[in-house]
Amino acid sequence: MTKKKEEENPLLNIFVNVLLPIVALSQLSKSEGKFWHLGPEYGMTVAVAFPFFYGLLFFFKNKKFNFYSILGIISVLLTGFITIHVWNEDGSVKDNADLLFAIKEAAVPLMLGAAMLYSHKTKKPLIDVFFLNPDIFDIARIEGVAKEKGTFKDYLAFRLKLTWMFAGSFLLSSVMNFFLAMYLLDGANDKESYNLGVSKVMGIGYLVIGIPLMIIMVACLFYLMKTISRLTGLTREEFMVPR
Repeated sequence: MTKKKEEENPLLNIFVNVLLPIVALSQLSKSEGKFWHLGPEYGMTVAVAFPFFYGLLFFFKNKKFNFYSILGIISVLLTGFITIHVWNEDGSVKDNADLLFAIKEAAVPLMLGAAMLYSHKTKKPLIDVFFLNPDIFDIARIEGVAKEKGTFKDYLAFRLKLTWMFAGSFLLSSVMNFFLAMYLLDGANDKESYNLGVSKVMGIGYLVIGIPLMIIMVACLFYLMKTISRLTGLTREEFMVPR
């Protein structure tokens, strides 16, 4: 009997990669007042540690990297490197700290969108990770029926269309991330205010950018299932892998 793959809990993902870092940056980063006010250096260290070790734990537990965990680790490492660069020894931050962090916030989704478009020409397109996942959809049956009905070219054209749609959502996220970071980090002139600004970028960014993107993903998923039914004549129960 094949062992069922363990899927990542989305609520736990959000808790560890978003909520805990926000709390660490906003509460632990303060320099004095309460016993948990550890200072900006330790606050940033704790905030970065949560998603980093979460991604590593997922790897050692499942013997593979989760795509979202990889993305999170890359983002966290970039945050750490930029923070080390923009912090000055006297406690101040460089004048271009907001610009550098904004570029990082824009670069991650931009690179992901570009990688998605490029991967369409490879044997393992990223659209299969996000949508046409063989753990969810019976790809062999879908493609086999499409070939029998003479709609396989339409199916391939739809895959490309879906790729462009999703890559476009990452481009939108990139632009919004950049301007949000520039706005929220504007005026951050010391380590503590910088950490507070980063926590706001993470929290507000998830609300005003992350949630709309999740809505777009759900809309794309329903569009995908409707198109598969139209091209193949299969019902949802027939083209989806039994859970």
